Amino acid sequence: MNTNDVKSAKRVLTILQFFAQTRAPASLTQISAALGFPKSSCLALLDTLEGEGYAHQTGGRYYLTRRWFNEARAIAEHDQLAARVRPVLEELRDKLRETLILAQRSDSQVLYLDVAEPERIVRFTARTGELKPLHAAASGRALLAAMAPAEREALLARMPLPRFTDQTPTTRDALQKMLEEGDRRGYHVNLGEHQADTLSVAAPVVLYGTPYALTVGAPLERAKPQVRQIGGMLVEAAARLAAEVGRANAAPA
Repeated sequence: MNTNDVKSAKRVLTILQFFAQTRAPASLTQISAALGFPKSSCLALLDTLEGEGYAHQTGGRYYLTRRWFNEARAIAEHDQLAARVRPVLEELRDKLRETLILAQRSDSQVLYLDVAEPERIVRFTARTGELKPLHAAASGRALLAAMAPAEREALLARMPLPRFTDQTPTTRDALQKMLEEGDRRGYHVNLGEHQADTLSVAAPVVLYGTPYALTVGAPLERAKPQVRQIGGMLVEAAARLAAEVGRANAAPA
C-alpha cells in the first residue's frame, strides 16, 4: 500500500467519524471545511463511497447508508474474543458499578477494544477505539509486564514518557519499579497518573496466544479504598477467562 492509499484510508475514517459526531446530512462544502480536506479530494472520496453503497445524497447533502451498520454488526456478531470477554466485562461492571475495559497494546499505546460502562452519572468515561499512553495507564503497565523482557526493553528504549500529572512515571527506573510492584500483586494500579481525578486497575490475561488487559476505570476518591478488592476480582476473572479459552481450544472440533 502506497502513501496515497494510506492517506485516503485515513480520510475515509475521518469522514465516518465526522458523521458519527454530527449525525446529520452535510454538503460537500461543509464536510471539506470541517475536515480541512481539499474540496476535490473530498468529492472523490464521497463519490467512491456513494458508488460502493456506503453514502447517498439528498438535496445535494451527503449522509452515510446503513451498509456501515449492517457490515459492522455482522463483524461484531462473529468476534470470538468479544463473545468470550463481553459477559465477563458486564458481570464485573454490575458487581463493581464501575467502568470495565478490555485493552490491547498497539505499539507504544493502549488500545481499548471493548468498554462496558455502569449506569452512573459520575463514572470513568471511555470509548472503544480510544488510545492511552502505556506508561501512564494500569492497562498499559499490565500489557508491558506481559511482554517478553527483551521485547519490552527494546520498546521502552524508544518510547517517550511524557508527564500528564504530578504522579506520572517519567523515568525508566520509576516505570520499572511500578512494573515489578504490579507483578508481585498480580495486578497493576494507576492512581491519578494520566488524569489526576481517576484511577485504573488492570490484570493481564493471555487469550488465543495474545496478551490483553482486563481493566477497571473509576473516579479516584470513590474507588481508591476498593483497589485491593478490585485487583483481586480482576485477577480471578482473568484466570477464569484464560481457563475457559484454553478448554475451548483444546476441545475436539
